[in-house]
Amino acid sequence: MLSELNKPMAPIAGYLNLLPIELLEKVLSYCGAQQLGALETTCTYFIQSQLTNRAALARLQLIARAKGLQPDTEKGETWTRLLHFVASQSAAAAQGTAVALGSFHTTALLIPEGETEHSLHAFGRGFHGQLGNGKFVDCPEPTSVAEARRAVNQEKGHPAVVTCGSSHSGLISRRGELFTWGLASSGELGHGGWTPIEVQIPRQVVCLERTRIVSVAAGANHTLAISERGELWSCGRGRHGQLGLGHFHDEGVLLRIDRLIGQRIVSAAAGKAHSLALASDGSLWTWGDGRHGQLGHEQLAQFMALHNNPPVAVPVPQKVKSLLPDKLKPFDRVTAVAAGAHHSMALTVGGKLLAFGANKYGALGLGDKDRRLVPTEVPLADSSGSRSKVRAVQVQCGQQHSLALVQKDGCLQVCATGYNVWGQLGTGDRQDSLRFKVVRSLLGHPIAALVSGDSHAAAITRSGELYMWGRGDCGQLGVQDSRSYWQPKLLQGFRVVHPDRTLRRNGRTCSP
Repeated sequence: MLSELNKPMAPIAGYLNLLPIELLEKVLSYCGAQQLGALETTCTYFIQSQLTNRAALARLQLIARAKGLQPDTEKGETWTRLLHFVASQSAAAAQGTAVALGSFHTTALLIPEGETEHSLHAFGRGFHGQLGNGKFVDCPEPTSVAEARRAVNQEKGHPAVVTCGSSHSGLISRRGELFTWGLASSGELGHGGWTPIEVQIPRQVVCLERTRIVSVAAGANHTLAISERGELWSCGRGRHGQLGLGHFHDEGVLLRIDRLIGQRIVSAAAGKAHSLALASDGSLWTWGDGRHGQLGHEQLAQFMALHNNPPVAVPVPQKVKSLLPDKLKPFDRVTAVAAGAHHSMALTVGGKLLAFGANKYGALGLGDKDRRLVPTEVPLADSSGSRSKVRAVQVQCGQQHSLALVQKDGCLQVCATGYNVWGQLGTGDRQDSLRFKVVRSLLGHPIAALVSGDSHAAAITRSGELYMWGRGDCGQLGVQDSRSYWQPKLLQGFRVVHPDRTLRRNGRTCSP
């Protein structure tokens, strides 16, 4: 019946009037955000009766992090659109764990056409063994990593999460085992021993074999891992304090960051030489290189102003005081973070986008090239005079550019800003941008999540289609050539696995 209701047929409204309201409300309680949106936009009965709006409100009231969120009715926003926004934030965070982009390589959990099971695929530069296939050569198309299947032992646990640093890669199995491979120039693989070393096949990180890992982030030359208990571990290059361990030297094994003991860390991001961690209460912690303002600390900004911009580094995690959760409304608290080479982005529950750090090419999207030393809100609304409500669903940072998935008029759009010499903004040209511009070739595509590497980018649709663009000289776009593409190009013959197939679910969590 719901499939029929998606058709804008006037007589349906008359039939629905004959049904008890209680029955319709019961049916709607089983609908997800997309289904409620489809009903509201294709049948006048649901608009006039407000049934879908009430159903969306009821769903939102069950989602803890949506507390306090209200639709901006003056800009045409409804409870149904607001639910779709909240659901999209969760979907983007989950789907984005299945694809990772490094400096010159890509790893992804893909299902080849005609098959039903997913496996780790890698493509791009392989000079340091970062593709995990036992070789040190480039690969211009997605190739299943047989060594990962043997390492993970798919009879007991499938690959669930991937990450890429500059020249190293990581994988979490569904059982919470962490595997790393590629170049350990400074210990970023976490296997210990002398560095530099190169590991050309996935190898389990034995120092954490008794710890279940649920999330991993790779910077240029360091790695952050989050345990099921919310502890944060780090290894790799530490000369700028980016490991958060209180010193400025490298570490070859993953060590727990003691400064964060007592905090439940839910997500982390790693840049070239700085790190960010988000705690469950919404507090944002940053550390490492701060010379460009990428740590967002007011006290550092004051120090740099007094001492003529000296190089600064923070070796232990510090809270960003301007974003302390007890000083903010619930919907203004941070819910996601991203790190570029020297800039950072934070996303709030209500869809505001905050930027800080280097801005030489407009990566902050603020309309100028001035760096920001503290989190600054990014204007997402366009300059066309549109009164539509715009909310940020997801943000990703490249080396000197940024991507954002935003909701406008109930639809999701891909936007990009910053450096564009390789076409990494996806706008069809190589012009840098100082503000977020819509990637028009992706309009109309049901984008679920974005992923960014240093100079190439990807978008994943709800059905698992993978679009890639930007720098491709090592084959990192997977399209069987070494060209750079200025617009998104569909990766033929594969689809990205859905997170329902990979991520462990907590039964107590209410999904939108």
